[in-house]
Amino acid sequence: MSRPRTMPEHHKLRLQGHFGFTKVPFMKTIPASEMFDSRSQRELLHGLHLWSALGGLALVPAGPGVGKSITIRRFVTDLDDARFRVVHVTTVPSSAVGFLRVLNRALDLPMRSHAADLFDQAQRHLAQRADDSSPHPLLIVDDAEGLSADLLDILRRLTAHGLDGEQRFSILLSGTDDLLRTLRDPVLEPLRTRFSYVQPLRPFSLEDTRNYVAFHVARAGGSRSDLFTDDATRRMFQASAGRPRAINQLAIQALIQAAVESRDQIDGEFLAAQIAVHPLYDSASTRS
Repeated sequence: MSRPRTMPEHHKLRLQGHFGFTKVPFMKTIPASEMFDSRSQRELLHGLHLWSALGGLALVPAGPGVGKSITIRRFVTDLDDARFRVVHVTTVPSSAVGFLRVLNRALDLPMRSHAADLFDQAQRHLAQRADDSSPHPLLIVDDAEGLSADLLDILRRLTAHGLDGEQRFSILLSGTDDLLRTLRDPVLEPLRTRFSYVQPLRPFSLEDTRNYVAFHVARAGGSRSDLFTDDATRRMFQASAGRPRAINQLAIQALIQAAVESRDQIDGEFLAAQIAVHPLYDSASTRS
């Protein structure tokens, strides 16, 4: 199995040394507990904690790269382990048997040969909370846009036993707009009516982007508050459409090229030039 590629240490040190950083900023390895949170992320976190006290089904739709997964990780980090047992389902096979196998594996249950046995075993396990002092099972299915209507209906049927009379366990679904399109399937109306909390996660605003860039530069030990000028930040916001993953991509690209050219500041003109030659971005989005 190939190992994930990372920036060699001596290249990191060269980049850090050029800007006076103690660490490389805008990297995706930031712990969820230390993440920058936008207004939309704060609202979502607050809502999820209020929902967790009620239980049931929750839905978090969001576009790709807007920070959905790290926000959910932050939510889980803040949960009381004595009150909640979190079960993550991250791999989404296309078949019912494959999905139920993944679910049973996440629940530390033995494998069965037939889908019906896997389903019954998972449902019994989730619904058998011993007493009110036992941790409440919370099933989290992230990147759920990969679930077909049939697999989503399996989740609905899992809740049919436990959630009608009392909240024995809860399910949090998150995914892109593809998940919303699948949920609009008429056969899933019984599932749509079961969601007790639905909150989209919106991209960053321009003010969020300014604060995000300042947060990462400061966290990396940068001494210049104007390393990215306001015009550069504005152009980065326009090109990224406020998606933090794209902001990271553009910021790192600009930092590397600035170090190559021995620049100590990234202004709007320089940032626009980087976007103009970047094959993944439309340079028209950065024009004044």
